[in-house]
Amino acid sequence: MTAVELALLGGSLRPGSVSERVLRACADLAVDRGARCTVLTAADLDLPLYQPGATHRRPAAAALLAAVRRADGLIVVSPTYHGGMSGLLKNALDHLEDLAADRPAYLDGKVVGSVAVGWSEHGAATTVAALRTTVTSLRGWVTPMAVAVNSIEMAAVEDVDAAIRADARLMRRLTILVGQVTDFAGRGSAARLVPSA
Repeated sequence: MTAVELALLGGSLRPGSVSERVLRACADLAVDRGARCTVLTAADLDLPLYQPGATHRRPAAAALLAAVRRADGLIVVSPTYHGGMSGLLKNALDHLEDLAADRPAYLDGKVVGSVAVGWSEHGAATTVAALRTTVTSLRGWVTPMAVAVNSIEMAAVEDVDAAIRADARLMRRLTILVGQVTDFAGRGSAARLVPSA
């Protein structure tokens, strides 16, 4: 059986960002479930503003599009900026307009898990809602589980990765979300491998 391919997008350009650490924790959980992962952090997604109709894309934009095309599912992690996703991540998602002519188009047939990181779960919840709205506008299938991460207690710790792993409630929710993405993506991947009659 072919391994599920996932693209994980997100993080922040802030050094040591909690959102990037959460993104990498999701990748570790997915690999534990047998998935192959392409992780594109904020540094990989630092693209020029999306320009509709441009005939040339920079290598980073081409790498993003290739990863999404290859993927059976995605996990998107954003910091919470003023009640919504970061402009950097929104711009990266805007670049998926270049998938409009694909068949299937955009994210059609792909399952997408959404995670937002903010200084309160309430604030992060608005970003989760924005992510889910954008994903459905791109015809993606959102997972029932989405995760809002309260990062205020992690901001002062030296080892953010250890703090994430030690937070049993957060890890349980991330495990459920990653499980939904890999399970649903695996079903879709298996269906595409069945020859038509």
